[in-house]
Amino acid sequence: KRRIFNPKITTLTMIRQTSIILALSSLITLPTALSFTISSAKVPQRTFLSHLSQSSSRSSDTDTDNTNTDNNNDNGWAAWAITNGISTTPKLTIRASSAEERGKGGVFASESISALEVIATIPNNLVIAASSPFMPQRAIKAASEAKNFSWALDLTAATLAALHPIEGEGVEKQSWVSSWADGGWATNGEDLGDSKWGADGVTGCLMSTGSDNDHNIYAKFRMPCHPAVFRSSVGLALLTKSTDQEALDALTFRGKVYRSMRDALAPLVTEPMERKKGSINEKRRWDVADALSKVLSRATMVQLEGKATGAIIPLHERLAQCDERGENVKVIAGDDDTIKILALRDIEAGEAITRDYNTAPRLDGDDTEGGLRLLLQFGLPPSAW
Repeated sequence: KRRIFNPKITTLTMIRQTSIILALSSLITLPTALSFTISSAKVPQRTFLSHLSQSSSRSSDTDTDNTNTDNNNDNGWAAWAITNGISTTPKLTIRASSAEERGKGGVFASESISALEVIATIPNNLVIAASSPFMPQRAIKAASEAKNFSWALDLTAATLAALHPIEGEGVEKQSWVSSWADGGWATNGEDLGDSKWGADGVTGCLMSTGSDNDHNIYAKFRMPCHPAVFRSSVGLALLTKSTDQEALDALTFRGKVYRSMRDALAPLVTEPMERKKGSINEKRRWDVADALSKVLSRATMVQLEGKATGAIIPLHERLAQCDERGENVKVIAGDDDTIKILALRDIEAGEAITRDYNTAPRLDGDDTEGGLRLLLQFGLPPSAW
């Protein structure tokens, strides 16, 4: 039978085929475009691209003599802590985290520390917490208008209010929060590389890319979601040795959580970050995603007002991941309107001060484990898994 040429059908078919080819071709470059390469020893040969450019100004030498007090060179942190009444033991060394540590590390014992010794004391007014006594009324009101309620919603609202204080609110936390450069994986677009559907393919950041209706939108292109999210899920699976579906589910779940609070919290952003594109409202919403990712990577649970509360505590939020011995410090609420960081066991000179991110609070409904969770939520590299 003679075939009848239908230009409309042929053109549509060509568009679909071209889209699939472009997506597949971008996946071929994943090993070189993503954050770091995989080795049999599970140690990154090339760490996160977002920090490679900073290697000249931030030390990446993890073999530094951490007993040397000259390494106590995180001057920005020191000045803020002293000004706001944070006290630390003189046995502690605090340096700027290296590129490979990705914001998690740089705190060491310069001398031996005994079990139950107080390492740091932080005034309550410097703690960001998902609790009404610690949140301004406008943050509470904004959170009450979200679609779903959670500790992550309240903590993100409190964080945005601290970052964007208005008249009558304290400004003591603003410089600390604004210094947060790192968060979960792909908070910085550089983690995705500069290939097709990489950093240039996201809107704001990876978490804010796509919609709750992406499955239907991209089904005609035989993709389960937005191409940038799809490509990222394949790379994330490679990096964490999880399945493609596990990685995709984790990314799309985080996106849904973000969108459930996006519109409610956006008004808390009074001065959105400068970006090359986007309207003022879009930039505010993207800042919500940025804040949520950074909040999830820092949160812990602490007893406040007689109940377990999601919180972000200065110094504790930047500690390294523990080894097989477990975390060597714990946070407790003091009787004097302070939070104290206590040594759980004897800590040797030169040993890193650590916490266990596996026990950190997670999003309701998040079932990720192992490297997938440690990288995606906290940004921790393979050496910490």
